[in-house]
Amino acid sequence: MAKKKVDAGNGKRRKERAAPVTGATSVPAPSAMQEEAPPLPERNGKIKLTSLEDFEEHRQSHHADIKNAARTAPRPPGKANGKTARTPAALAVSAPAGRRKTATRPPSGEIRKHYVIDTNVLLEDPGCIEQLRSDNENACYLPQTVLQELDKLKRQPAKAHLVSRAVSAVEAAVLQGHLRVVTGDYQALALPSSAPEVKSSPDQYIIADARSLLATVPREEPVVLVSNDRLLRIMADTSSGLRSEEYRCSIPFRSESERYTGFVPPADVVPNSFTWEGAYPVFHDRALATQEVKFAPTPWNIVPRDVYQALAMRLMLDPDIPLVSLQSTAGKGKTFLALGCALEMVLKEKRHKRIFISKPLVEIGPKLGYLPGDLTEKTDPYMEYIVDLMLKLHNEHRRAPNALAATPNGTSLSRLNPKVIQVLPINYTRGRNLEDCVVILDETQNLSREDLRTLLTRMGRNVKVICMGDTQQVDAPFNSPENNGLNWLVRLLRGNPGYAHLVLRGRKSRGPITDMVVAAGL
Repeated sequence: MAKKKVDAGNGKRRKERAAPVTGATSVPAPSAMQEEAPPLPERNGKIKLTSLEDFEEHRQSHHADIKNAARTAPRPPGKANGKTARTPAALAVSAPAGRRKTATRPPSGEIRKHYVIDTNVLLEDPGCIEQLRSDNENACYLPQTVLQELDKLKRQPAKAHLVSRAVSAVEAAVLQGHLRVVTGDYQALALPSSAPEVKSSPDQYIIADARSLLATVPREEPVVLVSNDRLLRIMADTSSGLRSEEYRCSIPFRSESERYTGFVPPADVVPNSFTWEGAYPVFHDRALATQEVKFAPTPWNIVPRDVYQALAMRLMLDPDIPLVSLQSTAGKGKTFLALGCALEMVLKEKRHKRIFISKPLVEIGPKLGYLPGDLTEKTDPYMEYIVDLMLKLHNEHRRAPNALAATPNGTSLSRLNPKVIQVLPINYTRGRNLEDCVVILDETQNLSREDLRTLLTRMGRNVKVICMGDTQQVDAPFNSPENNGLNWLVRLLRGNPGYAHLVLRGRKSRGPITDMVVAAGL
């Protein structure tokens, strides 16, 4: 009877795993760290999502990532499955007023529309050129003024990474013959003497560039200026023979550490990555061997509140992965989980001897000036949150902080025991050799590529490094969401057998106010 019961249970499990996949569009996103949430359910020892709602939410977000990646790639020539290719009017730009009729593909060599692309469209979506071309159905043009605007914007640190992507797309399109640069007749921009204070703006030059096409294309083929600038569209619509449309296919910028979530399609498996089998995650180790993810242990008595936290602890506790990075928005528990895993490996499992914690000393808002005291007193204000998390770990789980206190048999963590846990100022790491320790690098997005390389090359034998950050919270003045330490780490080490990356997701964070702020995109 016992054997029969097991077989029936396994069959039921297979049905439950297959059922939600039918008709769904994306992978699960369970809730994040909650104070009173129940532990994860499990079936046959494997982690399972908490509800069908969580399953559907994550399925949608996962397939949205795949669709966004596909939209940025060039479209293959020809028709798919015998169907007419979708027109750019349906894909990218807003439809004109009135009822739109079903369009048919024009004969070979015939152009339907001539699209002139504005600067803001190119910065928001470098793949707009291929989207608007729609498999050679339309022609795309770039005003000379747009190139001049990109040349100015590349000197701004906050936009340099966007300009770099746009220039790469323009260069590739020009080389392939998919884009042509046009220059207008600027003599026609003479302003009336009654308004001497009014000067020509780049928008007027862009309109002049677009109008230069009117005399070179057939009259029945419209010239359309694609822009998200409403004032520019109004000026274009009042110019004789010129139309304008809004670009509605923008893809919000996401850094490399956001695009690579740690979950990959089965065909793109890399070392130390995850795939989904229904509602169950599957881990692919450094040799690409498949491992079922069992219910994670509870390091330092921390119970994971969702699948992502469980998988993050799985990576941090894995002795075969010396370097792990975590990306998430605010309040998903990155530092809390990393501290718990570090204490487990140092004080309980005795894998390592010490814990080093480091973060960039970047202030938010007006500078407070020089701080008094020695090195420890100067760094205390930046590391106070570590003490708060240590107290939370010990108070919630009723552990005495004796080993972490600076004084023997101490009950206060106002001073940490440097023999167990120590703050590592980045400014003084050059020349040091760190061995037999766990290193936690917080706020890695505020480190430059050079700073991160300096830190990681200090690591010796038996070292576990955990890098954490959020590329949407860059505070360093010379960093950007594209050019920062965390993003370079994921970009260059993805697929390395000794490295793993994971993006923590979920509907809940540290509190309701944080949930509101993150959801509103403040």
